[in-house]
Amino acid sequence: MSKFESVSINDEYALTLKENGNVELHRANVGIVGTMSYYYTRNDLPLFICRHEPSANLRTIHDVMVKLDDQMQKMVECGCLMVGGMNVANQQ
Repeated sequence: MSKFESVSINDEYALTLKENGNVELHRANVGIVGTMSYYYTRNDLPLFICRHEPSANLRTIHDVMVKLDDQMQKMVECGCLMVGGMNVANQQ
């Protein structure tokens, strides 16, 4: 599977969705500064963002969530998402 582009929050922070269902928060010139399970705790993601970047507004958070949702759906459809060592692709 091709790697998805990181989703920018602003010039300093970006989120990357991984094949294990985790989201990594990257800070420019620092690297990974946080990680969480997107698959199980999606509703906490705005709090996760704001904890690191309090100036993030609702529009930014919404745009980030839409992009991550799209990526997650593509991962599920192609069978690329592995959670707990198991493929969680939709079974037709």
